[in-house]
Amino acid sequence: MEIRTLIIAILVLGILMLIYMRKSILQLSTTRMFCLFLVLSALNIIIEMVEYGAFVYPDASFLWVQGLSRGLYLITLLAVIFALCLYTYSRFTIKRGISTKYACLSAAPAGIGVLLVITSKALFGGTSSPVLLTICYVLGMLYSVSAISLGINYNGRAKKEVFAAILVSHFLWCAMFVYQIVRKGTQISSAAIILSAIIIYIFIENPKDYYEKSIPGVRNKDAFIAMLAERFAQPRSFFIMSVIFIEKNILFTDSARKALEEEQRKVAEFARSDYQLNAYMSSWNTLSFITRRADIVERFMSAINLYKGIGAGSYRFTFSVVEAPRIVKELDKAMQILTYVSGEYAYAQSSPNIVIDENIVDKMVYRNTIEDVVRQAVKEKSFDVYYQPILSVKEGSFSSAEALVRLRRRDGEKYISPEDFIPIAERCGLVQEIDDLVFEKVCSFIAKENLSSYGIKTIEVNMSGNEAVDAHTHERLFRKMEKYHIPPNYINFEITDTAHITGDATFKENFKKMREQGFTFSMDDFGAGDSDLLELLKLDYVLIKMDKEFIWNCFDSENPEKLNVLKHTIEFMKKNGLHVLAEGVETLEQARILIDNGVEYLQGFYYSRPVPENDYIEFLNSQKGLVHKVDGTADR
Repeated sequence: MEIRTLIIAILVLGILMLIYMRKSILQLSTTRMFCLFLVLSALNIIIEMVEYGAFVYPDASFLWVQGLSRGLYLITLLAVIFALCLYTYSRFTIKRGISTKYACLSAAPAGIGVLLVITSKALFGGTSSPVLLTICYVLGMLYSVSAISLGINYNGRAKKEVFAAILVSHFLWCAMFVYQIVRKGTQISSAAIILSAIIIYIFIENPKDYYEKSIPGVRNKDAFIAMLAERFAQPRSFFIMSVIFIEKNILFTDSARKALEEEQRKVAEFARSDYQLNAYMSSWNTLSFITRRADIVERFMSAINLYKGIGAGSYRFTFSVVEAPRIVKELDKAMQILTYVSGEYAYAQSSPNIVIDENIVDKMVYRNTIEDVVRQAVKEKSFDVYYQPILSVKEGSFSSAEALVRLRRRDGEKYISPEDFIPIAERCGLVQEIDDLVFEKVCSFIAKENLSSYGIKTIEVNMSGNEAVDAHTHERLFRKMEKYHIPPNYINFEITDTAHITGDATFKENFKKMREQGFTFSMDDFGAGDSDLLELLKLDYVLIKMDKEFIWNCFDSENPEKLNVLKHTIEFMKKNGLHVLAEGVETLEQARILIDNGVEYLQGFYYSRPVPENDYIEFLNSQKGLVHKVDGTADR
């Protein structure tokens, strides 16, 4: 090997080390092993340069330099390949880190080689024998072959590019050792060192791969998972803190995304400068931090509660913390609970701080259980549809009903509340499939039982926001109704989450086309959430369904003036040509008050709970010939 090649090798390795060390690398066993590999590699090349000078410019008085440099070259070469094998092991092992037992056992071949070198004459003014060189090269090749076998055996534990990069690196080392055994006196180890270092850096250890591209200084989810895996492999406890950025009604446009990223950058910079905490993007709306110090948790939580960033008023910050391994003992479980808390759980909380405990973990487990049931039910199309009769005050008959989806638990005895499984289905992207399954069952039931023969004029069917903004919804629903020969005006769709979708162009187009085909619409849950007077005027609804909580609040006996709110609301709707339905009617007194104030349709437990298909038919048969009066009595 020429001196120019060695100079180029040490320069390339030096630049690589400078670039690698300059970036804030993760404190992982893999990064420590790679750093050790780079340092030992640099030392090996420097010693090889000294050896080159000693042999090219021989001087009898410096024979000891030749022997010492050759011996140290062999020792450091074994150390380099040993470090590379430790790096390989740390990449493929399930438990991150290198155990003392494994390190000692795997050091045995290198130890034998070092012992042979030390006891030879090489370090004491002599020259290394060909046999000693061959033994050291064979021991080094044994390391690479073992590493290749380990990689092939456990390749499923690492990404494909990681697996390929490590195997190519060790194949290079094997080729180098074979070449040096065959070509006595030729050394090309520096080439193997530089090539393997570059390959590993580019495909595995590039620090840029652990950082968010759009947010300077923030590490990505891969870095977060790697860091957590390292922490869970150690016995010491630690805390995972998260800052969750919450905005319920945001339309995630490019400008909104950039504003969120800028806010996250500011928080990450604040945490790094004031608390020496590295920020990880654990979820799109969450920055997470890892610390072992409880005092940092307290101080950082207080600081986040008081923090005012650039987006004042745009985001609500929720701080969460979980102690590991006391509360959560595994990486996968930790990621599950963090995802759950930063999503639906945090959005439902008003408190600025969430201390994750066993109770929250149990809620997540229950939530995941429901998700499993929902997925299985979608796969098996096993949802039930119940019907709740609706009284028409003017006609004195139950001329319509609302179709309600029901999901039975796995034990087959109880049902899961729609308030529990519908939000989960929405977040899992399954709610549209559920809507389609329910609509198919409703159409089939209408046709099979010939509901119009019972005097039923309309069936109310819920339409989710996901369904409403799907460009193909009107075609899909119309085809189903044609299949069962049901006229479009027989179905009235109840729209929820109107504030989130009325501005959507696809929803407006769907609404227009379905109106033209004869479908009708009602606003569901008026008085709850984001449904308000302004929203109901934006679209051509025929019916407004007042939420039961809104109605019950107006019946507050301690605040009789609230009844005026109900009265004026109904008057406003009717003046604008809207029909009014009241949900949650549970007593005769409630029914009378609502009718006296102009409500045209009544629905609630006072008349009937939601019932399955057969019971609904029995209910209709029992009502034949009956006319329901305002006072709640019925005549034939």
